[in-house]
Amino acid sequence: MKAYINCRIYKSEDTAFLIDGNEIIATGSDETIRRMIASNVEVIDLNQMLVMPGFADTHMHLISLGRHLCSLRLDGTKSSGQLKDRLSRRAIQSEKGEWILGRGYNEELFADGIRPTKQLLDEVCPDHPVMIIRTCGHIAVINSKAMDEAGITEETEVNGGAIHLDSGLLEENAITYVREKMPKPDEKTVSRYIEEGMKYCNAHGITLIGSDDFRTLSEDYRDTLNLFEKLSYQEKLTVRVNEQCQFASPKEFASFLDDGYTFDVGNDFFRIGPLKLITDGSLGGRSAAMLEDYKDDPGNKGMMVMDEEEIETFVRLANRFNMPAIAHAIGDAAVETMLDIFEDTVYEGNPLHSGLVHCQIMSREQMERIIRMKLSCYIQPQFIDADAAIVEKRAGKQLAQTSYPFRTLFENTLTSGGSDAPVELPDPLAAIRFACTRTSIHTSDTMNQDECMNVEEAIELMCDKGYEQFFMNDRYGKIAKGYMADFTVLDKDIRTMKPEEITDTKVMMTVMDGRTVYER
Repeated sequence: MKAYINCRIYKSEDTAFLIDGNEIIATGSDETIRRMIASNVEVIDLNQMLVMPGFADTHMHLISLGRHLCSLRLDGTKSSGQLKDRLSRRAIQSEKGEWILGRGYNEELFADGIRPTKQLLDEVCPDHPVMIIRTCGHIAVINSKAMDEAGITEETEVNGGAIHLDSGLLEENAITYVREKMPKPDEKTVSRYIEEGMKYCNAHGITLIGSDDFRTLSEDYRDTLNLFEKLSYQEKLTVRVNEQCQFASPKEFASFLDDGYTFDVGNDFFRIGPLKLITDGSLGGRSAAMLEDYKDDPGNKGMMVMDEEEIETFVRLANRFNMPAIAHAIGDAAVETMLDIFEDTVYEGNPLHSGLVHCQIMSREQMERIIRMKLSCYIQPQFIDADAAIVEKRAGKQLAQTSYPFRTLFENTLTSGGSDAPVELPDPLAAIRFACTRTSIHTSDTMNQDECMNVEEAIELMCDKGYEQFFMNDRYGKIAKGYMADFTVLDKDIRTMKPEEITDTKVMMTVMDGRTVYER
């Protein structure tokens, strides 16, 4: 047993609570809890800090996050010169011929305006195969040695992707094509990626995630599935993982289902979540599928990376086995495709919580269709930081006014928040700030201010709604008797703060399954 006293509790007038193992067994006043315990029970005085259920990041890529934290980090680079410096340092630390993988650059923030190219990478790393991935994860650049290692020639074609031989630019599935040519990490290395990703989540108060991992490191999803099951049975997971399952083909998905896997199979630490589909690219990389040309790139409408027939086959197969289907759909053309498919496949009232991931570029009519079908929405408020400066340039003024409609969706259909890590590093407090301000920290650009959420709504987005999204709000997501002991302690009460000040708050402690998994 442990007693936590002298605290403020989210959505409660109580000031203390008692846990036994991994469950909250009582809440009440400090005096009430003290009367319930023996003298040898540990008592933790939280000094009026705020106790909340653990934050829920409902869409990320945990293994990719861990790999990013262990690899060459390019987030924060502000020029091609800085990019070259980081690559050069990594090359010095690496053995000759070793692959160098970096991620996180955003050329839109480069002060010198110089975009990464094959030639730039060749100049810095002539003796290493190099691939650097844009922050969005949908665009990458490789050097000449990487092209040779991957066997890329003028005849190489990738379905749902593009390879630009002159610049080394890769789009969409071409990134996966090259990644599969790289040496495969062993189980020990992947376990380290998972561990590092979980540590980062715990340090930011997160105890529940929706994670897309199956196609991250191996062509065979079973490698990842087996490892997560192993770690969960060994109770080595410090976040509860709801796996968003992505497959190479409907045939592979059918094999997965034949093996007895479907939604909610698993245990308290790792369980099968929805089918995950990626239908188009990203706004930043101008590869999101648009109904009209990009305003700043005439002749380009982005691309669909799956055809409509294949998408519908996946969704109907998922329905047959009572498995939700969620789809990455950023451009309005991708959104339109998914809405047409869901119109014919989603059961009335959407009891499975099928829906859309990102909910970025859309018209008012598309927004109304989402609400009418009660589709689940998985949104990323942190994207506002980078996208506020480009959404109108890419999509035009009229479409920008109905894009990223976070408050409208939150008020009218089940909507939860996430980071899409490693696109953005998981930080629920930052997400709450951006949901409320819709203003970029880096550029001061704003998005449609009518869609600003209030602090209470934004907290629910990153906490309560995640548990509801995953059908877990019967045992998780409350500081109340009978609920699991998953919670985070914040040094300030974010409910009473100005949104701009919320990111000054510190996570002091994170507890998952009754175990303290992070403490400042």
